[in-house]
Amino acid sequence: MKNLKNIIGFMIVLGLAWAAWNAWFPPQIVNEQQDVRAWIPERPHLGALENEKWRVFTKRMVWKKAVEDLQAKFKENNMNPIILNRKEAVQLHVFDDPRAFVSRTEAEAALKEWNIDSVDILRRADGKYMLGLGRFYLPEYAQLRQEALKTLKKPYKYTQDTKIIPTYRFIFPALSESEAEVLWKNIQDMGAINPVMMTENEFNAMFVGGM
Repeated sequence: MKNLKNIIGFMIVLGLAWAAWNAWFPPQIVNEQQDVRAWIPERPHLGALENEKWRVFTKRMVWKKAVEDLQAKFKENNMNPIILNRKEAVQLHVFDDPRAFVSRTEAEAALKEWNIDSVDILRRADGKYMLGLGRFYLPEYAQLRQEALKTLKKPYKYTQDTKIIPTYRFIFPALSESEAEVLWKNIQDMGAINPVMMTENEFNAMFVGGM
C-alpha cells in the first residue's frame, strides 16, 4: 500500500513538472503550408498575352534599287506594306589601295593591277590620287570584297566609318501570331533575307515616333 502511494505521488510530481516546463517553454507550432505559400509571389495572369498582335517587317535596306525591286515583288503578290523611310547611322566598310599617285595617269596604270570590279580613282584633299577598292554599307558585301582582295595577295587598307544615310524598311499590318508566321515565311520565300517578326509592344518601343 505504501509503494502504491509512493508511485502515485511520483506521478503527481512528474505531471506538475511537465506542466511547469510547458508554461515556461511552450511548443512551437509549424504550419509548413502556410509559411511556404506566404513567401511565393502571385503569378501574373498571362491570358492577355495570348491575344497580342505581331508585326513582320524587312530588315534595314540602304540600296534604293533593291527597295524598288522588292516593292515590285510585293505588288505582284497583292501585298501593300508601308515603307518606313528615315535617316540612321550606318557603318560604312572602306577598302583602299594604300598608295598615293601624283597624277591621274599613274592611278589609271595602277588600276589595271586590281582584277576586281568597282575600283574607283579618287582625288585626295592634297591633290594626289588614290584607288578606292570598294565602299559597302552591308557587312555581307564587305565580307565578299575582303575575301576577293585576299586572293589577290596585294596590300590594301581597310577602315570603318559611320554615315547618316536614308534607310528603308517594309512594314506590314499587325497580325495574330499564326498569321504573322505565315507572312514571315512568304516574305522570306520572295527573297527578303531573314525578315523580322516581333510583338506589337516590342515594335512600338523600337519604331513609334519614326513612322
